[in-house]
Amino acid sequence: MRRPDNAAFWINDRLPIPTAIGLSIEQLAFLGALLVVPNLFAHSDIVALGTTSFLDIASTTLMMCALSVLLQVTGRWGLGAGYYYPLQSTPTVFAIMMVASSQGGLALAYGMIFISGLTQVLLSGVLMRMRNIFTVEVAGLAVMLTGITTGKMGLEALFGMPSRPFEMTALIVALITLGVLVFCNIWVKARFQAFTTLAGLVAGTLIAAWFGMIPADVLEDIAETPWLRLPEATRIGRQFDPELIGLYALMGLSMVLMSLGTQTVAQRALDADWHIPDLRAYARGVRAEGVVHMLGSFLGAMPQSASGGAVGLATSAGCTSRYLGYWVAGALVFMALCSKLIVLWFVVPAPVIAALMLYLGALLIATGLRLIASRMLDNRRSMAIGLGLMVGVANQYIVTGLAESMPGLSGFMRVAGGLNGVLVALLLTLVFRIGATARTRRSFVIEATTPDDLSRFMEDQGRLWGARRDSVLRVRQVVWEAFDLLAHSGHIVSTPPRLEVHTRFDDYALRVRFVYEGQPLPSAGSAPPSSDDMLDDPEAAARLSSYLIGRLARRVQISERDGRSYLDLYFDA
Repeated sequence: MRRPDNAAFWINDRLPIPTAIGLSIEQLAFLGALLVVPNLFAHSDIVALGTTSFLDIASTTLMMCALSVLLQVTGRWGLGAGYYYPLQSTPTVFAIMMVASSQGGLALAYGMIFISGLTQVLLSGVLMRMRNIFTVEVAGLAVMLTGITTGKMGLEALFGMPSRPFEMTALIVALITLGVLVFCNIWVKARFQAFTTLAGLVAGTLIAAWFGMIPADVLEDIAETPWLRLPEATRIGRQFDPELIGLYALMGLSMVLMSLGTQTVAQRALDADWHIPDLRAYARGVRAEGVVHMLGSFLGAMPQSASGGAVGLATSAGCTSRYLGYWVAGALVFMALCSKLIVLWFVVPAPVIAALMLYLGALLIATGLRLIASRMLDNRRSMAIGLGLMVGVANQYIVTGLAESMPGLSGFMRVAGGLNGVLVALLLTLVFRIGATARTRRSFVIEATTPDDLSRFMEDQGRLWGARRDSVLRVRQVVWEAFDLLAHSGHIVSTPPRLEVHTRFDDYALRVRFVYEGQPLPSAGSAPPSSDDMLDDPEAAARLSSYLIGRLARRVQISERDGRSYLDLYFDA
């Protein structure tokens, strides 16, 4: 693991108190603004709860979010990924929660959340077996679709709110807020970039207040709400209905897909050399989310999904430290107990939140594109990513088209949102593995082989495997060096001189094996031949080439068996 250049605070760096407070306020501003989701649910026509019940739901939801953050950053007892990523309220659970509320009230809607959490715990055990299908390009697609979903939520908050007509002042506020965010991200000095989002939120809110966009009733609600209040966690009760197990299991699956995309963002931000998803960390993170949801179902907390926006927010500020999680968890608990702070976040106008989501969505999309572009893709992988992207972007049209003929599938796709594209890409990657192989073998006649022949061969293998482009370029150079060494070594006795090249790839390591009839190469040794050796030893030139190859490959192994010699080169994938 190597520290990224833009990481002002790395995974185990402690945060200065002023910086920690500023970053925590930014995280609270983003996560607190999304409390509008349980507010909309509590005041919907089917549920129709009062302000007191909303505060109970919001408080327990914030406490569960705090517990999740603590589990993630500590990473103990098989729970938690070991890095910072919080949960956020999400409107994608509305459809299923409304169905359950209409059939059995809130007790059934919240009691069945236990099934979603249990689904996450069970699926976490399957993730370790997904190494061959949850590839880097699929992870990049998950990040990209997370960004697209975040950006679409911002556009909907700005242009698509049916409760209020669109006003030009809202667009002006959003553009100014977005301009402040972009300006701070590009032109402000690095040590001040940690407060980019806070600057955008403050500037946008002040401009919105100047335009008179903060409703008076919100200010009245803030004044009437008490400062401190303990939530009544057992007020809702619990019920269970076997007929709803399928719907809530699908909710759990959609949360797993969201978690995979969010954790990819977090892992990518932690390591400048990141190129393979850490599926063990994925599994521990998903398991911790499931445990939190199982506990939250008894306490009346809203279901929450992994927050790619919050992770992108911390990353854009140059902070990937686990210690941010402790500060944010403490701030979330304080906010959960201080009811006035819960209502305070409703002061932040929708255009300001929309601009923040557009900003974070752009960062996530760029990260996903970089991940996809870092791999060499053949036709199979390109088709899986392309079709997955189309399904993810056009998800709402598919949901509408299937609403009457296949309501069950339509309901699941509505809950999963744009991350349906990730599920499609995973399924297609699994199907397209039919007929594909991680091992190849080709024979080359030395006199008829050029460097371009070997280069094309290795590039074709790189696209087939989906290997990193820089890895393939490095392997291509070493393979030709080894081929040239063997061709001119005089050790090959077959007529005509021939070399077999075997390759093997397993997502974590790449092996290239040269097989020929003849004597094995001399051992390279731990040091290059001296100048005297180069003059006196006829094998010195070959040992020098072997030494250089050993410096470029992770490991070199020379062996002989049954009159055939083997040169094995091992590389990191």
